[in-house]
Amino acid sequence: MNFTQGEMMPEKYDDLDGWKGKDSRVENLTARLHHLMDNCLHNMEVKDMDTIASRMKGLLDQGSFWLKSENFDRFIDDLQDFINWLIEFIADKEREFWNE
Repeated sequence: MNFTQGEMMPEKYDDLDGWKGKDSRVENLTARLHHLMDNCLHNMEVKDMDTIASRMKGLLDQGSFWLKSENFDRFIDDLQDFINWLIEFIADKEREFWNE
């Protein structure tokens, strides 16, 4: 997954927006993910962004499968797991950045 020029977010990041209308839970979780991606990645190094992009690619690929299968509950579980992982990853990287 590549990053858009001038930004450190994956290009496919906006693919999640197309899934919002399928279930209100997806909309809620994607809003949380957007907040994390837009506001909490400023102290990340490129290798950290690559890690996030790789995990997000897996989420999008698997999510596409679940949504085509109309298994929204499984996609929501995967999305929640990704968000929980991302929160912990951000916290770890912030502690490293601030030498805590």
